[in-house]
Amino acid sequence: MSAPSAPTPSLRRGFAVVDVETSGLDPTKHRVIEVAVTQLSPAGVVESEWSTLVRARGGTGPVHIHGLTDHDLRDAPTFAEVAGTLRGLLEGRILVAHNAVFDWTFLAHEAARAHTSLPVEERLCTVTLARQLGIPSRNLRLGTLAEHWGIPVTQAHRAADDVHVLVDVLRQCLDEAGRQRSPLPLEQCLPAARWWRLAGVAHRWKRRVRRAKRATTRALRRR
Repeated sequence: MSAPSAPTPSLRRGFAVVDVETSGLDPTKHRVIEVAVTQLSPAGVVESEWSTLVRARGGTGPVHIHGLTDHDLRDAPTFAEVAGTLRGLLEGRILVAHNAVFDWTFLAHEAARAHTSLPVEERLCTVTLARQLGIPSRNLRLGTLAEHWGIPVTQAHRAADDVHVLVDVLRQCLDEAGRQRSPLPLEQCLPAARWWRLAGVAHRWKRRVRRAKRATTRALRRR
């Protein structure tokens, strides 16, 4: 696997390739019900693999997508019970996920509920990376990228299986990034409270802009 240019301290420690399954799309209301992490060295060698179901309040949500029922989670640990293990797997590494802001935001909110935080400073989204590299696939869905490179998909929308696929997709992307001498589009990982506060500021600013536009429109109509 080709090495990307100018490795950051996190890159020198390697990657934590992550996938979560959730009970919905809103991290403030819905919960993580399955999480998988594979640690990779900077050279893309698998160092460890871990996954677990997570018992959470509110039900499992869209069973037709992930196939997980309340019965499946009956004896699973809570997020608070696995948070220590998860912290150790992520610490100091670049978190990699497909649509990484989704996975990170859910994990950060679960950590906040458990009165802890996750020791991750940077994340790498393979959707963003594939787009930056101009990968000529029909779209940038994980399954489509896997098909483009001939990577087998066994059970989509289950965390452990999606991580296995994502590891191979990441390797292909990193090889291409090395050939193109393209920097990795790393993004900062903010704790849930800070991320949500910044999102709230942006929302309030947009709301003020909309109000100003409406007021301007009304004033022009009165002329």
